[in-house]
Amino acid sequence: MMSMRSASCLLLAMAVASSPAVRAQDPKPKEEPDKEIAEKVELLDEIASDKKFERDGEGLAVIDFLYQKQEAGMIEKDQEKVVKALDDLLNKGKVRPHDQTQLYEAAAYALGKFGKEGAKALKKAYEKKRFPDKTEWVPLREKLLMHLGRTKDESMVKFLLEEARRSPEAALQAAAGEALGNFDDSKEKVRKDIVDELLVRYGALVEAASQMGTSIDAQNAQDRLATLSGKWNETLKKLTRQNLDSFAEWQSWHNKNKNKPWE
Repeated sequence: MMSMRSASCLLLAMAVASSPAVRAQDPKPKEEPDKEIAEKVELLDEIASDKKFERDGEGLAVIDFLYQKQEAGMIEKDQEKVVKALDDLLNKGKVRPHDQTQLYEAAAYALGKFGKEGAKALKKAYEKKRFPDKTEWVPLREKLLMHLGRTKDESMVKFLLEEARRSPEAALQAAAGEALGNFDDSKEKVRKDIVDELLVRYGALVEAASQMGTSIDAQNAQDRLATLSGKWNETLKKLTRQNLDSFAEWQSWHNKNKNKPWE
């Protein structure tokens, strides 16, 4: 029979072994690649290579599966596989028609979940001539910008600002400005820089639109403002934590607060 002393020692040893300090020293289980992810990535490559585009519906289901896997947690090696497959889908192979881009849109949406690596793939797809600067490709290019913002990769802020300020397409200016709203959790300096840049362009458009007469430039500025002002206002609200709805209000608030802490 175990003595009282032996029993006490055993209980003490069990308590020590189960303490957080001891458990923290246990080796972590080795992270193994997910075989199911590998199979789906291989399948997606096959679907992307289908020159008749007959398996795009199947591809949407595969991308949704991979997105859900990322949501649940994915090791780095698996993330690399998935990003490469989505990158290849967007940037390689025979180009689908401009009215059959659902698979590209799904890939772009998924890449928005993959941070810096996802951002690289999205920017590459936007900048390449694969999806040209033509009216019929604007809807897809809008989505590339939007999902680029969702990556929250701050190295892309400058690029998005450039598109917001200078794109000849009003819809792309609007999309880039909207995408910048995803940086509402960034440090104050980042947010202030975005607000400064957007307000410069916003003000120039408002001034051009207010010119007397019916000049083409004034009409173009009015049309452009009609396209982007709503989305830009929402981004400004997110970045400043203010609830304003016109350039005049933003300008007044900014002049008073640009050099003050926003937090």
